[in-house]
Amino acid sequence: MRDKVQQFGQWAESHWLALVIIMVTCMLMFLLLVLLSWLIGYWTNAIYHTSFELESCWSGVAAIGTGLGSVAALATAAWAKYHTDSKYNSDDGNPPTV
Repeated sequence: MRDKVQQFGQWAESHWLALVIIMVTCMLMFLLLVLLSWLIGYWTNAIYHTSFELESCWSGVAAIGTGLGSVAALATAAWAKYHTDSKYNSDDGNPPTV
């Protein structure tokens, strides 16, 4: 099990940009789902007098926003390392060595 975790860690380290894109895409899909349910709830409250609690969607939006901020912070840290390696540890026009 330990070897599989280490293999996944090595794979994730070499494919971090793809993982960031996948995570951001998934979180934006969740945000879209929450906002869509909020819109449906808003209209059903107005038209059919349902008891949909609109405040619940704000907590979902806040949680997704926090998650997006965390993913952005991780991506920024990884990108800063890549940028530093590219700028100072490799020749111009050549990719950084690992």
